[in-house]
Amino acid sequence: MADDIHRRVFIKNIPYEINDVALSEWCSTFGPITRCDLKRDRFGNSRGFAFVTFAHIDGHNNILSKTPHYCQDRLLIVKTACDYTNTNEYQSNPSPDPLSQTTSSLSINDNLNSTSMNNSFTFDNMNRNRLVSLRDELDANIECMQIAHDHEIKTLQDKLTREKKLLKEAEELYKEAEEDWRKVNDENIRLRTSLIKNVMQTFNIRKDLARRTKEQLKKCTQIEKQSLEIKSTRMMSNFNENIPKSKT
Repeated sequence: MADDIHRRVFIKNIPYEINDVALSEWCSTFGPITRCDLKRDRFGNSRGFAFVTFAHIDGHNNILSKTPHYCQDRLLIVKTACDYTNTNEYQSNPSPDPLSQTTSSLSINDNLNSTSMNNSFTFDNMNRNRLVSLRDELDANIECMQIAHDHEIKTLQDKLTREKKLLKEAEELYKEAEEDWRKVNDENIRLRTSLIKNVMQTFNIRKDLARRTKEQLKKCTQIEKQSLEIKSTRMMSNFNENIPKSKT
């Protein structure tokens, strides 16, 4: 699952006698787990570190909040799986007794000054163990870095997917806005064309009305003139009739 890294812990300095079952049972006391990956070498021997994935984030937080943890007098180093920056904390399995470390240091100094075969063998064996421990620590750090790297890639991929989705949505919105603008623009052109057509029709109607009015006025003038002429003729006729005729 994509969120496994948020529920996974890295456990270091595990005693080599502890197997997967015992480690799983101990981790389960903090919460249900889905996976316990105890790292082993090519001979099947424990390498002293493991990755444990909890079923819920509560188990992850529970084991981290109850540190320090001890197993067979050894301090267990428990970190989140992606926390690989503090590599100095991922110590190889140390000796539980400081006196033993002092003794080992003295033994190394003695071996450097000794030419006996037995001391040389002890010195070589200690160097071999130290190399194995350093190799385990290096592998653990590489494992943590790989987990963090995979998580970072997954995060970037998710971000890229979201960005592509947002870009697609923005392009669709732009197309819709462009289509709406085109429709509005076409409607505006249609309305303006219709308005101009109506204005021209109104102008033509008013022009025709003015022409008709002018013709009507002209006819009225002619009728009035004819009426005056008729009236004048009648008046002249009546006047002539009323003039007395002279006696001859």
